[in-house]
Amino acid sequence: MLKKILCLLACFLLVLTLCGCDIFTADTAELLSPPALTGDLLPIDTAIKESVKTLYTLEYPSRGNYRSAIIQHDMNNDGVLEAFAFYSTQDRETTTMNINAVANKGDRWVSIATQSISAGGVDRIEFSDLDADGIDEILVGWEIYGTSERKLAVYSLGDSSLTQRLLEQYTHFTYCDLDEDSRREIFIARSAPAESRNTAHLYALTSVGVSMISSCELDSTAKTLNHPVVSTLSTGKPAIYIDEIKGVGAVTEVLFLEKGQLQNPLMDPETRETTATLRTATLESRDINGDGIIEIPTRREVATVTKNTEGEKQYLTDWCSFTGETLTPKLTAYMNLNDKFYYTIPKRWLGSVAILSDPENSLTEIYGFDSENNVSTDRLLYIKAVNKTKWDRGDYKGEDVQEIVNNGQTVLVCYISEIAKQQGVTLQKIKNDLKFY
Repeated sequence: MLKKILCLLACFLLVLTLCGCDIFTADTAELLSPPALTGDLLPIDTAIKESVKTLYTLEYPSRGNYRSAIIQHDMNNDGVLEAFAFYSTQDRETTTMNINAVANKGDRWVSIATQSISAGGVDRIEFSDLDADGIDEILVGWEIYGTSERKLAVYSLGDSSLTQRLLEQYTHFTYCDLDEDSRREIFIARSAPAESRNTAHLYALTSVGVSMISSCELDSTAKTLNHPVVSTLSTGKPAIYIDEIKGVGAVTEVLFLEKGQLQNPLMDPETRETTATLRTATLESRDINGDGIIEIPTRREVATVTKNTEGEKQYLTDWCSFTGETLTPKLTAYMNLNDKFYYTIPKRWLGSVAILSDPENSLTEIYGFDSENNVSTDRLLYIKAVNKTKWDRGDYKGEDVQEIVNNGQTVLVCYISEIAKQQGVTLQKIKNDLKFY
């Protein structure tokens, strides 16, 4: 048996010797070659290969609206698309990321400019005219190789050039017009929780260079910053909203320009912390009532009914607009995050109701509350999430409940007590005040 194995091994080695090394080099080259592109991208792919002349790997952005390794975009609104390819090249242990600008010259695509950076990947890409010359800049977030750090590079495209205008570290970036001069600025948020330091910076591009307009501190205790949202204050003034996660929940900070300086009025400058918008970490700021203005969720105390002494404390949520000075509640709701709905509490009930939450049975009960004696009174109504199939089958006919809304899988039903009916509560009013979240 051993002789047979040795004989077969010898034959195999002889075949490899006669074939040379092509059997290995062909497979290796095939594995290292970039994937073939088809359709409209094929001539662009050809231009890239003619330009690079070496092995490369197409790189795809991990976040943002653009997720392709080759992005076509009309940079100057002339109806003609330019293309930008993102790829990496390898030199021993060093990875280099590249951006290749490709233009349509007559009847063929050609590479007109490239830029390189020592990085490990592409985070996200944006386009915006930042210097008001009628040509968009390219904002590229690079993932720096071997670290969690990211750097924003801003490039301007010329006839045969790709010029880097800015290179700054960031956690998140966006563009906006905070100073209302019809020229967009670059907004960068940087998080350094290990140093207990989070900051925001606003940059402007001009024909002669880049300048930082202003910067300010963010909550020093925030561990995670969400992506900034460009919107307005309730007064209509442009503003940036940033939701942040702290050890005890979440907060929102709102930044805007006043006399050329970034303002963060919700942060206490002495403690370097924001507490006015503190709430559970699962709630994010949003336009909750459809008025076109972002509302910030804040926590409101409410009496809690428990079936045992271990019941969890309940809270209502005030959804507040912000003027830059004052938080104004637009609606107050009970947020049921287990069953993913919210119920807007009638204003006349604020301060005079108590909540019982029973997540195991997908049940929320609202009771009257005697604040003088600090006790709950009669049950006013309850809302329950039930399986739609069971509801359609009639499993809940004996419970005197009515359907509020369903999403195809779950039906929210309610029971309205006679006391609540006497107070003007109707099924239609509950339907108006209850939404899936």
